[in-house]
Amino acid sequence: MKKRQIFGLLGLVTFSLSAQESSPRMASASLEQYVSKSINSNPEIQASWRQLQIAMKDVDIAKSGYLPSIDVLASSAYTERNYGLDQDYAGHTAEIRLTQLLYDGFFTSSEVSRFKQAQVVRYYELMGEIEQKSLETALAYMDVQLYRELLSLAEKNLITHVDVFKQIEESVIAGVGRRADLEQISGRLSLSESNVLTELSNLHDVTARFLRLVGEKPAEALAEVSLSEAMPTSVAMDLESILLAAYETNPSFNATIYNIDAQRFAIDSARSRYHPQVNLTASYGAQTRDEAALNNTISEASVGVNFSYNIYNGGADRAAIRQALSQVDLAKDLRDKACVDMRQTIQIARNDIQNISEQLPSLNAHRLSSDRVKSAYMDQFTIGERSLLDLLDSENEYYESSRAYVQATYTLEKARARLLAASGVLVKALGVSRNGVASVSELAEKELRYDPNHVCPATRTSLDDERNILKRDSDSDGIVDLWDDCVNSAPGAMVDDFGCEASAPEPQALNTPASAADFTLDDAHVLASFSINISFASNSSKISSEYTSSLAQVIDALEQYDNAGVIIHGHASLDGDAAYNQRLSERRASAIAALLIESADIDSRRITSVGYGETRPLIDEESLAANAKNRRIEATIIQL
Repeated sequence: MKKRQIFGLLGLVTFSLSAQESSPRMASASLEQYVSKSINSNPEIQASWRQLQIAMKDVDIAKSGYLPSIDVLASSAYTERNYGLDQDYAGHTAEIRLTQLLYDGFFTSSEVSRFKQAQVVRYYELMGEIEQKSLETALAYMDVQLYRELLSLAEKNLITHVDVFKQIEESVIAGVGRRADLEQISGRLSLSESNVLTELSNLHDVTARFLRLVGEKPAEALAEVSLSEAMPTSVAMDLESILLAAYETNPSFNATIYNIDAQRFAIDSARSRYHPQVNLTASYGAQTRDEAALNNTISEASVGVNFSYNIYNGGADRAAIRQALSQVDLAKDLRDKACVDMRQTIQIARNDIQNISEQLPSLNAHRLSSDRVKSAYMDQFTIGERSLLDLLDSENEYYESSRAYVQATYTLEKARARLLAASGVLVKALGVSRNGVASVSELAEKELRYDPNHVCPATRTSLDDERNILKRDSDSDGIVDLWDDCVNSAPGAMVDDFGCEASAPEPQALNTPASAADFTLDDAHVLASFSINISFASNSSKISSEYTSSLAQVIDALEQYDNAGVIIHGHASLDGDAAYNQRLSERRASAIAALLIESADIDSRRITSVGYGETRPLIDEESLAANAKNRRIEATIIQL
């Protein structure tokens, strides 16, 4: 029965995947291709584009008030009457009339300005819709990638459980296995089947979402997404810097700013009702009958100025002004809402980026460790040294740790996408654009400037300054409290990797500056420079014995030049507190110097160690690859 369920499940997975691929689709595609397709074809973006076009026509309509109005009037009528000389006749009249506005209390100019700013509002709303749909497309794209990977993990987990089930079943049939083990593996197998079905359902849902946004199914192969290069530098990752940049580029926020200005022009339009209206009029007309209806053709021409001033119209003018003032207040409320929404999105996305970047190394270490344990337990189970429960627990731990790591990597990229979209630069970062969209300078009556500190001040959450206990260092000795066995060490004291005071190694007191600021190569004669292939664990200056051979190049250079010395440069990654990284880089450089003295018997006077902290990164970003590159040791051979 269990076998039939397994084969049925695998058949369902195969059928579902083949059904998804039944319609033609591209073999491979990138996020940029799909975003470009989405912003040029999505119906919601198309609707916003139509709104912009309508707003542009509103400006043309308002501008028509500056131009004269020309009207032609004509009539032809047959008349019967019981008086006069002609009691039945046909009469014809024609007139052309020109009216030119001279003064209307600045109503027309206010309306033109209002509609010009309103079309900028529509423009930014279009840009906001493009950013939003680009973000939704990017999230759907990454979700398809995510759930494809999670489905693959779940299927591998299921296959492993099937293999173990077969072994246990054969053992039970042969009479050497226990029925309880078979029941146990059956239960775990059912759970792994459920995991496959769950991931398959999730993949189906995100594929349907992708189809709604893009209009087609995702390609079989989707290019990897990396938005790290588009992110602000680590220096500019503080909340104030991100928000200041977002004020300029976030389209939804800028739409509310221009909407306030548009509504202020509406107040001017309403106030124009209190002014008189003056028009220049000119007309010329002719008719086939005179005033007595005799058959005499007469004509008349006139030119003059008409003055009109309303005294009372039931309070409509005052109500219009109050309505316009309320519209301004409403526009300000919408601006404040856009501000807090933008600020919330940026704060959450920024915090996610920082936290997940710190979590990834630990999650990856857990995944790799679980993989090694799983392989070892499988071998030991085969020879009877591990129980079935040990094996299943190790397999499930590997599955869960792999799943957590994959989810974290995609969550990091999605947080980056959210931060870029909230800043209004996601589309620019992807290098795509909407065809045929004008610029603000072409549309606006005037470009607006405002004080961000007044309009939308940056406000930190209460956890911004102490968001991570993993970095808390109470005694500032370079060892975080979580690992510090001596949290009250004396200021400036030399400590070991566990934060307790330790005596300084011999070379440290002779020729080791405290920091990079104490040393310069300006007057040194450099003979050679190279990197030392030594890796350090995060938050550690301990050197593994396997890296001793990596110092051979330094030792050979010092033996070759009797009058030469070496400067050991320690560098840290951008991940973590700058002051802590400075001390950590100094400790790592000092550890290399001590190893040279101990292992190669190099005179301590020929060795100098210096720490640069995070001031000289090879890659200016926080990621697994960048952290590994930046966390390094370099050596410079100089003439003494």
